[in-house]
Amino acid sequence: MIKYSFLFLMLFAAVSCSGDRELKVLQLNTWIYGKIVSGGAEGVVDVIDQTDADVVFLCELDAGSADPLSQRIVKALGQRGKTYYSDGKNVQTCILSKYALDKVAVLIPTRERHRPIVKANISVNGRTVTLYSAHLDHLHYAPYLPKGYGASSWARIDAPVCDPDSILAANRVSLRDEAIRAFIRDAKTETAKGNLVIIGGDFNEPSHFDWQADTKDIRDHGGAVVNWDVSLMLQQAGYVDAYRYLYPNPQTHPGFTWPAGNETAQLEKLFYTPDKDERERIDFIYYYPQPNVRLTAMNIVGPAASVECGKITPNTAADKHIETTGVWPSDHKGNLAVFKISSATGKTQPPPKEELAFAFLTDVHLNAANKGDGMNGLKQALERVKDTPAEFVVFGGDLVDISGMGWNMSKEKADSMYNVFKQTTEQAGIPYFPAIGNHDRYFDPENGYTIGDEMFTAQFNTPSYYTFEKKGVRFFVLNSVQDGDRLCIGKEQMAWLKKELKQVSLATPIVVVQHVPVYSQYYPVVDGKFVPWDVTCNYKEELDAFRKHNLKLVLQGHQHLYEEIFVQNVRYITAGAVSAGWWSGEFHGTEEGFLLVRMQQPDGLEWEYIDYGWEPRK
Repeated sequence: MIKYSFLFLMLFAAVSCSGDRELKVLQLNTWIYGKIVSGGAEGVVDVIDQTDADVVFLCELDAGSADPLSQRIVKALGQRGKTYYSDGKNVQTCILSKYALDKVAVLIPTRERHRPIVKANISVNGRTVTLYSAHLDHLHYAPYLPKGYGASSWARIDAPVCDPDSILAANRVSLRDEAIRAFIRDAKTETAKGNLVIIGGDFNEPSHFDWQADTKDIRDHGGAVVNWDVSLMLQQAGYVDAYRYLYPNPQTHPGFTWPAGNETAQLEKLFYTPDKDERERIDFIYYYPQPNVRLTAMNIVGPAASVECGKITPNTAADKHIETTGVWPSDHKGNLAVFKISSATGKTQPPPKEELAFAFLTDVHLNAANKGDGMNGLKQALERVKDTPAEFVVFGGDLVDISGMGWNMSKEKADSMYNVFKQTTEQAGIPYFPAIGNHDRYFDPENGYTIGDEMFTAQFNTPSYYTFEKKGVRFFVLNSVQDGDRLCIGKEQMAWLKKELKQVSLATPIVVVQHVPVYSQYYPVVDGKFVPWDVTCNYKEELDAFRKHNLKLVLQGHQHLYEEIFVQNVRYITAGAVSAGWWSGEFHGTEEGFLLVRMQQPDGLEWEYIDYGWEPRK
């Protein structure tokens, strides 16, 4: 079960009693620019006026209008003696602020069904606050599935879908995860500066905090425990769900924001599941905690009543509501967060983030003749690893030379080569994770060794493909040398990979380790030709499996060359070889070496190729 543990945030709660400035942030969906309810546009003005918000995030605006609602709101508030600035972008979302807006920009996370995210900076008490107003994709709304309704059709289906994997698979067809990943990536530079980052909007997706074991048998959740992607991605990136921070119990404080029990609206326009409880919290304010910033209050804004099973029902929970006196304009409720921000004077730096450091060693090629004194070369490489911050080693295959070079090696000799490798590595005292390469395969039909990985799995007591996790980073160590002479990910392994990925949050950083490259351009560029065994034969299907996930890095071997490729925010690094030119010196300019990788959540990634100084024995 997900723990509602936000105690670490109290580290940021120490603010001085004097010199604080209050910042009130309102988030609201206007329900198609206030036109659905009679007097809705004026109702939006009333909500802002009565809450007296300093910052307002609005969505469902009349993009491109000659007389946009955002400008009409600013004018109407001015007539009431309140000055607000608008971002002026005239798109579907907007930011209004009592503070002058600076560095206004529009993020377009995806071109398909794009929902722009408006960004702007304000200065509060001498500190920079970076604001983001969002409205995420409304299609593929998977919370309906356990209720027996379609995620996209919103019509009855034959039977409820309560399997979490199936629910998340339907949910991930939406573009919500792409939008939030783009936000996290963009906001990284702001949080690194110590800016307070606040994002608000209609996310069209519940929070994973609200779909755990304590709520699985209520609200027509159908027994499902679902770790919804957007909220989990934000949490893992360090963002705080403002409402759940102050009210961590989803049973006593559900915080429903949709559907609002709007008495002035046509009832049939407020719901889609007339016989089910579709109440959810899908409108949010999140922030990235910084020193000397404190969240002091959080309220739901709008009618206390909600819509349950097609009827407006009164609030029976402990949620605090601010019910405005004018016409309620929306089918959603809003959020109002209050922050206390101390002055910039004496501001401390954010605490350092946890770093994961590891070494990637590939193409060792220990051989029976100990060509080039490779055993001592491996020892020297591992000793050099111990001088780095690396916590463990991942090997990228071709650990030994028992296949593919014309050897006619006995099983005993092959076993002995594996034993030498293992003894050398284990004597170094560094935890390690091996991948299989084409030279690590041993075929012995007389003993049933027909796939080539049987000796590898027996020696390391592990399958030839597996997954593990370190400090929140998920590693997939794959066997890219299946199907005999074809260097491929086999069908059974591909099915396993897709099944495993269903268990991994879209926010989790992923590192893939395999021997044969997914991408490599060295030989096609240098030699002017492409050879099939230079890359994994079914790399397209492999990449498609990771397409929606947070794949950060693919570590490759096989080529004995150092190469970096950056495609669609993924780094593909072919990391040279521990043996370079098979223990006979450098290979096409790449010396004997290994890769040192440092990762830091959410997006920090650094690496360097280390020439460990080996001089092959002549």
